[in-house]
Amino acid sequence: MTPSEIVNLVIAITSLVPTLVSVVVLVVNIIKNKNWKLVMAIADEAMKAVEVYAKEHPGMSSDDKLNMAIESIKSGLAVAGIKVDEVLLKRIIDYIKESINWFNGMGK
Repeated sequence: MTPSEIVNLVIAITSLVPTLVSVVVLVVNIIKNKNWKLVMAIADEAMKAVEVYAKEHPGMSSDDKLNMAIESIKSGLAVAGIKVDEVLLKRIIDYIKESINWFNGMGK
């Protein structure tokens, strides 16, 4: 290989790096979004189950219901192979609170 061919090859490779990085970021985001949809579906089912349980046990506080839902969601995610870290846990709690606020707003 001549020096100019090597330079052209290096230039071609370095010009591909941003594209490859973009593709990797896109794939990671697709996986995260797919996982988030599954997290939301599990959270929705857990919240429904907690509400049914709470109707049968009227002494439950809001914190009791939230904790029960979180534990149920963690169990469901473990079965799905999704690790719950602090960032995901905060996002789940925010989602639960948003869902509660939306539901309570519908009753007004």
